[in-house]
Amino acid sequence: MDREAQVERIVRQLPLWMSAVDAVNDGIAREAGISASDLACLHEVIVDGPLPAGELARRLRLTTGAITHLVERLVRAGWVRRFPDDTDRRRVLVEALPGTGERMMASYAPLDRTTRTTLSEFTADELAVIARFVEGSLGATRTLVDGDA
Repeated sequence: MDREAQVERIVRQLPLWMSAVDAVNDGIAREAGISASDLACLHEVIVDGPLPAGELARRLRLTTGAITHLVERLVRAGWVRRFPDDTDRRRVLVEALPGTGERMMASYAPLDRTTRTTLSEFTADELAVIARFVEGSLGATRTLVDGDA
């Protein structure tokens, strides 16, 4: 298969892969009793929290009013807590409750396992190319989302 055919093959498969991952996320959100947007927020807080509510709004491209309601849903559902920022009393910080990260990791275990199984079929050199593609695509896509393109 020539280079252009390989590019087409990859480009045609990516939306299908993204849809499949979205379906996994939707199922995990439903299982957790939250929405897909709530799950996206929860991910940000688990990975980088505690975070100011305003930063969450920026990352998720939501209004401050929308993030207030979203955080309140996560508080009521028992996933996060919010508290005043000691350095700026006007800001509210949001953090995952203890055990939240572990609960989410357990939910993602099947996806993690299948991804690792698929990756185990590649050599170290092939994995380096895949990593370069994923990192480059992520950066380019974030540029599009942020409007810098």
